[in-house]
Amino acid sequence: MYRKDFWKKDTLEKLRKKAEGLLLEKTYQIEHSESLEMQTLFHELQIYQLELEMQNEELSSIAQELETQKDRFSDLFELAPVGYLVLDSRAVIEEVNVTGSKQFGVRKAALLGKPLTSYLHADDLQQFYFFFRRLQSSGSEQEEQVRFKKANNETLYAQVNGKVITKGKFAFSCYLTITDITEKKKAQLEHEKAKRRLEVALDASQTGIWELAVPGGQVYVDELSCSLFGIKPQEFDGSYNTLLNLIDKDDRANVDATLRSSMINGKDFTAEFFVNQPSGIRKYVAARGQMIDLQELGSRFIGTIIDISDKKQIEQETQQLKENQQYMITAASLLAEENERKRISDTLHDSVGQMLYAIKLNLQQLKQMSSSPYYEQAVKMLDQTVKDVRNISFQLAPSILDDFGVVAAIEDMAKRLSGPQLSIVTKFGSTKNLDATLSLNIFRIVQELVNNGIKHGKATCICIELFKKGSQINLKVTDNGEGFTLPNPGTTPTGAGLSSIRNRLNLYKGTMEIHSAPGTGTTVAITIKQ
Repeated sequence: MYRKDFWKKDTLEKLRKKAEGLLLEKTYQIEHSESLEMQTLFHELQIYQLELEMQNEELSSIAQELETQKDRFSDLFELAPVGYLVLDSRAVIEEVNVTGSKQFGVRKAALLGKPLTSYLHADDLQQFYFFFRRLQSSGSEQEEQVRFKKANNETLYAQVNGKVITKGKFAFSCYLTITDITEKKKAQLEHEKAKRRLEVALDASQTGIWELAVPGGQVYVDELSCSLFGIKPQEFDGSYNTLLNLIDKDDRANVDATLRSSMINGKDFTAEFFVNQPSGIRKYVAARGQMIDLQELGSRFIGTIIDISDKKQIEQETQQLKENQQYMITAASLLAEENERKRISDTLHDSVGQMLYAIKLNLQQLKQMSSSPYYEQAVKMLDQTVKDVRNISFQLAPSILDDFGVVAAIEDMAKRLSGPQLSIVTKFGSTKNLDATLSLNIFRIVQELVNNGIKHGKATCICIELFKKGSQINLKVTDNGEGFTLPNPGTTPTGAGLSSIRNRLNLYKGTMEIHSAPGTGTTVAITIKQ
């Protein structure tokens, strides 16, 4: 109070001095007959009048300034981007700005005098109660996130900040700001839902999460990923090399190279590999990842890892089943083919051959009855036909193969085909314990390769080598024919004959290598494991 009175007295003295200065500037015509006392009184009245005029001007200026400040404050209060509320000690709304009324979807007049708790979400009443108690007891600014019910029954998610202003010993007002965080909260809720769905999906699919910091090489793996690698989360040192060493040595270099290439080129990472757990368990896993820039954390590879051991086993079993089915189909097809050949061979031998012998006997009878000059010519033609029939019968189903084995059959074939224009040389090693089916397939392969050398290569010399070493059978057929250019290095030429050879080799998982060039002949090397 003392400071206020001093300011008032000082102001009045300044105004008095200013009034006296103004009075000196004015000229008054006072009659000489007036007394000194009247002059003094008139002088004082003039000073008082000027003081009142100046005080009135000063008050008008102050009132105008206050009105300007009030308008500014009103605009700031009403047009603020957040809601402003003033509550009494019972949380009744004493004042609210336009933004606050819009947030609730209620007219400003309808909000005044209403308790704020009537707009609170039922589940947040207790939370707001403790917040309001903290405001009253602490005397400092407090904040809380609560939900309000809008007039259209929609939910307003709000960040509430408040502070208490004391007005008396027992009276106070609570000033609140309400910031609408509905969109942010909804985004958070959607993110949390998506995160929960992802966690459920990952858990259901037994999928682990891994993360690799590109600068530094530090690795994070979740609990499921640790279980796939057979390590405990608390024991993992976060080293990339630690995980890399758990990958099977046959897959390790490829996985490392693929991951480094993905990091350098910024491409997605995909790999399937075996993991050797410290306990000795072997898992087959699939890992995928992609580069993500997390700004303050830098570039990182984030991905998934899943155990596909069962899938791999099913694939292997399915592949084995397909191979077995293909083996059975091929074997049945070749068996049917051999049966048909044997049937035709038997028909030629038993029917056509006997018929030719009968014709020859009849011709001999006719020779005694007639001395036709065409007799010798007919006999020669008949002998050649018998020879051709025998050769065809042999080619179709060599009986010597069943009686004496594959070596005798190949030697007999070489003898039959050799002549003045073709020489077939055979070299044999040990060929013991070859079963009948394998012997037949080896003979058919040799037969096909010799026919190719004669027909396509126009060879004059063919060398056949066959020997067995342990469980491996090696067959090599070399000719000095015209040769040919291979389509591409490492590829096998196509053709009906070669296709038939491959089908037979597939029964034993055999391999075939062809080496040829124009003018250098052809060499075919075949390996079969019994």
